[in-house]
Amino acid sequence: MSRLSVAGVAPVLVLAVAFGLGACGIPTGDASFSEIANEDIPFGLEATTTTTSTTTTTLPIAPETTEAATTTTIALEQVEIYFLSRGRLQPMPLVLTSGFAPDQVVDRLEAGPPPGVGLTTLIERGLVNSTDIAEGIVTVDLDPAVFARIATNDQAEAIGQIVLSLMRNLRGVGSVRFTLGGEPTQVKKGDSLLSEPDEPVTQDDYAVLLASTPPTTTTTTVVPVTEPVPAAVDTAPAAEPGQ
Repeated sequence: MSRLSVAGVAPVLVLAVAFGLGACGIPTGDASFSEIANEDIPFGLEATTTTTSTTTTTLPIAPETTEAATTTTIALEQVEIYFLSRGRLQPMPLVLTSGFAPDQVVDRLEAGPPPGVGLTTLIERGLVNSTDIAEGIVTVDLDPAVFARIATNDQAEAIGQIVLSLMRNLRGVGSVRFTLGGEPTQVKKGDSLLSEPDEPVTQDDYAVLLASTPPTTTTTTVVPVTEPVPAAVDTAPAAEPGQ
């Protein structure tokens, strides 16, 4: 038996397959295909498949910052600052931060009375240059230019405002000494007399200028009185005559 070459076998196989398909009745060619209407296609087969890619971005969460509430307590202390009412020294209750120094008292005095209280003042801002405490004495240095604007007749009241405002509120202070531009000076007292240069003055020197004088305490001494004892009276009946 002779062998067939590969080139000769291939056409034979192609013809055999084609003959077999024709014999089985499977249609071939363009005429064998027909278009199917959309309504005849089972649900879902005609849908177009779409692939969606979703990207999720996660942002880092910032740490919560907790701020602790801070409460600051400021201790206040009531003071008496002296202003003028009809030319007389009148204390006005005000408040300063606890632990205040002479400068704070002077600052409040120079600020003037609160509005609407009916009080006036002779103390201008800048009148007091400085204050210093030593051995129970407050030394107050006055500005010469500002002090010169105070009328001579009003100087006792102006000095009284300073002296009483300092001495009524500062503990351990017994008197006030005044200097003018750094030099010892005389000041008017409440009785209109001048102090000696470098002589300290006290609140008693200006008590006469107060709007109201503190009531005087009267001590009443009760002396027991011994009443005389009445003499005994003889009540016996008198004797009849002839007896």
